[in-house]
Amino acid sequence: MKQNFAVRYPWITLAFIMMITMMILLVLFIFPVPASLVSGITVVHQESGTSRYHSLDYDDATALLQGLSGDSSPETWEEEWSDSMASFTMTLHSRWFPNRQYEITASMDEILVTRRTSRQPSLSRHPVFFYLHPAFEALYAHATPPTIQLQGADNVFHPPVIQNEWEFQRFDGSWTKASQVRDFSHDDVLPVDRSHDRLRLNLDPYPDQVWLQVTDPSGAIRYNEVLESSTLPIFPYNGRHDYQLEFSWTDDEQSYRGSITSAFSLEMNLPPEFQVPGPHALQGEMLVFHARHLPDGASPVFLHSLTEQVHFYPLEDGVVAYIPTHYGTSPGEYVLSYGLEGEPLQETTITLHPRDFHIQYLTIDTGVAATTRNEEAAAMTAKYFTPSRNHSNPERYYTEPFIIPVKGRLTTEFGETRYVNNAPTSYRHSGLDIAAPTGTPVAATNRGKVVLAMDLITQGKTVVIDHGQGLFSVYFHLDELKTVENKVVERGEIIGTVGTTGFSTGPHLHFTMSHYRHNLEPGHFLVGEPITYQNAVHYLAPQE
Repeated sequence: MKQNFAVRYPWITLAFIMMITMMILLVLFIFPVPASLVSGITVVHQESGTSRYHSLDYDDATALLQGLSGDSSPETWEEEWSDSMASFTMTLHSRWFPNRQYEITASMDEILVTRRTSRQPSLSRHPVFFYLHPAFEALYAHATPPTIQLQGADNVFHPPVIQNEWEFQRFDGSWTKASQVRDFSHDDVLPVDRSHDRLRLNLDPYPDQVWLQVTDPSGAIRYNEVLESSTLPIFPYNGRHDYQLEFSWTDDEQSYRGSITSAFSLEMNLPPEFQVPGPHALQGEMLVFHARHLPDGASPVFLHSLTEQVHFYPLEDGVVAYIPTHYGTSPGEYVLSYGLEGEPLQETTITLHPRDFHIQYLTIDTGVAATTRNEEAAAMTAKYFTPSRNHSNPERYYTEPFIIPVKGRLTTEFGETRYVNNAPTSYRHSGLDIAAPTGTPVAATNRGKVVLAMDLITQGKTVVIDHGQGLFSVYFHLDELKTVENKVVERGEIIGTVGTTGFSTGPHLHFTMSHYRHNLEPGHFLVGEPITYQNAVHYLAPQE
C-alpha cells in the first residue's frame, strides 16, 4: 500500500508548513500594510490620556504609511528627544492584517516613529501626515480652545461655553478649525454667600479682549463694557445675577485666533447687613441708615430720638432711612437701636457735634424789604413753596453724585443767623448764597422731577426739584426760569440763570438741600463736608 507524501516524508511536510507560516507572519506583521486595506487609526495622547478613533480614506492611508517609513535614528535619540513636543500611542487598524501599534514622538520639525514589536525608532521621511491630520492636533499648544476657569476663594468653576469659534495655525502656515473641545462638567449657577468673595478669570492664552454683561435680579443691566482686569465684578445684592462673557483673540502675531462666549449665573445669598451712621456727626448732616440683604418677609427696625418718625425706602438690595439734622437739632449723644423685627436689637451711639454758625448783618433797601416781606408774600410762600416739599417720589431719580449748581463767591453760609437792617430775624439761613453775574447758567444738582417753577414774591423766581426718597434741592432769586413743573431734568441740565429777584441784595443763587422741609448743609452732598468761607475758594471758584 502506497503511503502519501506527508506520511513518507514528514519532516519535509513540517518544513513546508513552517515556511508557509513564516511567510504569512512576514506578510501580517513585517511587510507594510497596503493602503487599500487600512481602515483607520486610534491615537492616544500620552500626556492627557485622550483617545480618539479616526477612519482613513485611501489618500490619508497612503500619507500615513509614507510617514511611518523612515531612517534609523541616532543612538543618542533618547537624550536629544527628552524635550519633545508631544508623544502618542497609535494603533493602525486594517482589514485582514492584525492591528499594529506605534509610539509617535514629535518635535517642531521631526517625527520619531517606534513600532512596538521592534522598539527601534526611526525618523520619518515624510512627517506631513502627523503635522496635518486632526488625530495629532495635540502637537500644537493651542489646537484646542482655552479652558475657561473662574478661580473663587475656595474652588475652581468651569462655566459653560455657548458659542465657540477657534482656529490654530499649523507648521505649514495653514489655518485649521479646532476639532477637539476639552470636556468638563460645567457650573451653570454658582452660589455666593459672602460679600467679599472674588472671581478671577484664568485662561491660557489670556484673551486680547473680554466683554462682560451683567444683569441683576430685577433685569437691569449692571455692567456692559470691556473688562479691564481679570477679576469679575460681584454686585452684593441677593438673587440671581446673569453673566455673559465674550472672549476675543485677535493678535495677528499669534498662531491662534477666535472667540468664545460663555454664560453663567451667580446666586447671591448674603446674610443681613446693617450700615449705621456715626460715631460722629456735625449739625446739618444727613444721617443715613442702610439695611441690606433682608430675608423674605423680614422687617427692619431703626430706633432713635433725633426725629419723630422713620421712613424706610427701597434701595437696591434692602431699604434706607434718612435722619436729617440741622441748626435746630440739639448737640449731644444719641442711642441708635437697629435690627430685625422680632429679634434682639443691636445698639450703638452717635455724637452730634455743635457747629459754630456765623451771624450775618445784612443791609437791604427798605423799599425792597417792604415789597418782598409782607402778608401777601407770606401767603404766597405758604400756598406754593411750603407744600412743594411735602411729598416725594418713593424711589430715587438719581444714580450719580451731586454737582455744584453754579460757581461763584460764597456770601452766606448754611445756618447763619441774620440781622436785617440791624433787626434780628427769627430764622436761620437755609442754604448757601453764591454770588455770580446776572445771567450765569444754573444747573440741576442732580436728576429729579421739577415740582415747582414759578415767581414768588419773597424767593423770586424759584425752582424746586424732587430727587426722590424725601430729598429736594431749591434754587431762589433766579433771573430766568429755564424749566417747567413736572419735567424730569437731568444732572447738569440748565434750569435757570442767576438773578436778584425777590428779597435780594444783589445777583446770587440761594441754594438749599433738604429732606422734605428739614434744611441740610448742602456741602455734605456736593463735596462731602460743609462749604464755609474758609474752603469756598477751593470749591466754588469759577474755572478760568
